[in-house]
Parts: sequence; structure tokens; C-alpha cells
Amino acid sequence: MSHDHPIDHGYGYGWYLDAGRVEFARALAWQRQLVKMRIDGMCRDLILLVEHPPVVTVGKDGHAEHYASAGIEPVAIERGGDVTYHGPGQLVVYFIFNLTRRGRDLHAFIDNVQEGIIRSLAEYGVEGYRNDVSTGVWVGDAKLASIGVAVKKWISFHGAAINLNTNLDEFASINPCGLKPETMTSLAKLRGKSVALSEFSRKLIGHYADVFATDFSPVLLEEIAEDLKSQTGGGHV
Repeated sequence: MSHDHPIDHGYGYGWYLDAGRVEFARALAWQRQLVKMRIDGMCRDLILLVEHPPVVTVGKDGHAEHYASAGIEPVAIERGGDVTYHGPGQLVVYFIFNLTRRGRDLHAFIDNVQEGIIRSLAEYGVEGYRNDVSTGVWVGDAKLASIGVAVKKWISFHGAAINLNTNLDEFASINPCGLKPETMTSLAKLRGKSVALSEFSRKLIGHYADVFATDFSPVLLEEIAEDLKSQTGGGHV
């Protein structure tokens, strides 16, 4: 990926993979396999960009009352945080990063995840900010992006869910991140028109190159590992 100026500091080179629409279970299996590969030094720091069919996930801090009315069976996963929804129109960004090489500073890592989103929103005339009460990216009194990460041997996985063209009615049956459903917003709602996920993704990767001081180059799934594409579920790190 080209940039207006070379990155001559920081952590060198990484990859990004724009995988398009992917079932949640398959993407989760990919992440777990990629974590193993990153632990063994068999892949670079990688940003995985996906869009999921409708799914409700629950993190380690999940409260049953927050998803008791969910219309679909929630999936329990390793990330931090409570319950959330993923679905069409939402850009989900997973980070397979070696945090040992980045100072083992989880707070700084999450701060950078949020910063890349904030800078990308600014390109659409939307002012996002961090909220000390609830991790993520907020616009006014509404939450536009949720953050939930996991770490195994200082390798990160899971990441951020950014509501671009998300159908916000899908949050109605849960308390996303423990919040009222109406707290959630989307870039499309704020702008009054939709935005292409691919366009936002390009802007986001450019900003992550800066905030993470890493030059992220595109990579294809089959270039990472021959058998990764076949992973459909299971496999715990």
C-alpha cells in the first residue's frame, strides 16, 4: 500500500487482509490459527477486515441479562467486554499483533485502535472521541464503534466493530456493551447516506499505518497459509 510519505520509524512492515463477508465461526477459527502462527513468528502483524452475517457475541465480562432477549443464540468468545451484535453494513477489524514488540502496553494498543477510527471518521466530517466510561468510539452521546480484544502470550486478537451502514434495529434485543440499544449509532445515520465499506477500509488502513508506525501491505488469504481458508470452527489457542 502506498503512502504520501514513507514510514521510517516504528515497527516495519505488516499485512492487511480484506476478506469481505465471512461467517463469524470461520473468522474466529482464522484468528486462532493466526495467533499460533504469530507466536511462532510465521506471519507478520496482521489486520483482518471482515463483514459478518448477523451474530451476537458475548465477551468474558458478559452479563446474561444483557442478552436474555436476543433473537439468536449468542456465541461466547475470549475477548473482553460484554455482549454485542455483528451484521451486514458493519466493518469488523481484527488485530493479530505481537504486543511484546510494541512494549506490552495494552492501554496504548487500544488507544491506537480507537485513534485510527477517530481519524477515519474525521474524513467524513464526523468528530469521534474516546469515552472514559465505555471503551470504543463515540460521537456526541452515541456509540459508533465497539472495542473488545483478547491477548494470548502477548499476541492480540479480536478488535473493533464499526457501525457504517449497520441496521441499528438489530441492537434492540440486547444491551450492547451493557448500554441501552438506542445508544448505538452508525456513520450512515449521522451522514444521511451510506458509505462503501471498502472505501472506509482504505482510509482506516492508512491511518493505522500512521498510528501503529507500521507499513501495512495487502495480502491474500492463500498467501498467508494454504489451509487457513478451510478453517471453519473450533481450535482454541
